Amino acid sequence: MVRFILGAVAGGLAVWFYGEQLREFAESRTKGVRAGAVDTLQVVEKKAEDVLDRTKEQVTSVLQAGQEALRGRTLSSTPGGRSTS
Repeated sequence: MVRFILGAVAGGLAVWFYGEQLREFAESRTKGVRAGAVDTLQVVEKKAEDVLDRTKEQVTSVLQAGQEALRGRTLSSTPGGRSTS
């Protein structure tokens, strides 16, 4: 238990004395990683947008085909192929 408390005190003192240097070091090391993450997120955004656009087109196409099929059945089910409305 004493070792744990001494370690916590030593760690706290190190951060207090060297905190700014540690922060700058960490920031300089992560710039590349952050830039890569931004690039990756932009690529994912573009792909998701493309997938959503294609899906919307497919749903619209299927919906229109279904409507046309239903309209065709309605016309052909009345005598003479005429609509009753």
